[in-house]
Amino acid sequence: MGKSQWDAWRFRGEFREQMERFLEEAGQGQPGGAYLWTPLADVLETAQALVVLVELPGVAAGQVLVEIVDGDLVVRGERPFSREDPEPAYHVVERAHGAFARRFPLPAGVDGAGVSATLRDGLLTVTVPKRAPRTPARYSLVVE
Repeated sequence: MGKSQWDAWRFRGEFREQMERFLEEAGQGQPGGAYLWTPLADVLETAQALVVLVELPGVAAGQVLVEIVDGDLVVRGERPFSREDPEPAYHVVERAHGAFARRFPLPAGVDGAGVSATLRDGLLTVTVPKRAPRTPARYSLVVE
């Protein structure tokens, strides 16, 4: 009898493919659904704006949606993994791909209508400007 050899790398790849199919069927990309990966992000505040930096290497601008939903900044999209050519055979696949989403609660005092976003060199920069502080009006009345 010949020995059966267990190939851990092949098993890992097959398991990942099965999980991806499961997540797609379970509602990937739907509200409350599963996402395949979560990009890393930094959130910083300047005097003029709230700035969110999201690492999205390999993601094209047309594959990213930035929106404000219920007072939260939501960034979602997809990083494709092309398997058009069966060669080469991958032995290790560690880079994440597939659908992603991040949600950032916005503080009071920001102007969601003025949000802007740029994607350069794999870094998404989303800028949400702050509203100008209201100066209280001063009213004077001479009482006679």
